[in-house]
Amino acid sequence: MKRLSTLVLMAMAMAMATGPALAQTLKSVKVEPAAATPGQAVAVTAQIELTDNPNCGLHVHFGDGVSSTFKINQAKDATVVVTHSYAKPGNYTVMAEPKRVGAVLKCLGDNQKATVAVAAAQAPAAAAPVAAAAVAPTCPDGWRLAAKSVNKKTGAFQCTAKAGTAAPAKRLECPGSLTYFENTKKGQLGCRP
Repeated sequence: MKRLSTLVLMAMAMAMATGPALAQTLKSVKVEPAAATPGQAVAVTAQIELTDNPNCGLHVHFGDGVSSTFKINQAKDATVVVTHSYAKPGNYTVMAEPKRVGAVLKCLGDNQKATVAVAAAQAPAAAAPVAAAAVAPTCPDGWRLAAKSVNKKTGAFQCTAKAGTAAPAKRLECPGSLTYFENTKKGQLGCRP
């Protein structure tokens, strides 16, 4: 009986001496990017310090009611990377928690937290007024638009009148990089590239 007690004590002493050598400790968690939009994936990275023979459990809470569980049982598991996307705007706290997973004991260390800000995407800017001017060119009094001359891509156009009609006192203002032209002998003026 005494011999059995001695063996039990020796086994306990060996387990306590080797216990820290087998420990895995949660060190940190981070979220990248820390600012996102709804539906955009973010990467959550939990870092675990390993020693020989890793075998522990980890639970990651994303802060929106969703979570994932991981078993750390090999060296390549020391860095846990998981992606997640948020459905709604808001500020979320991500937490990595050492936790028992089935028969696997929890990792050592304290809970680690990081935050992510999810903001609604900005609406695109309105179309530039130059595009509207290019679509609807106007001709001076006494001149009419030559419909086939309108180029919707560049905004170029031509106005026509009876040959010899005097040019208007005020020149047309051409949009963008177009330049004004006139030929009163042929009764033409307008804007072209």
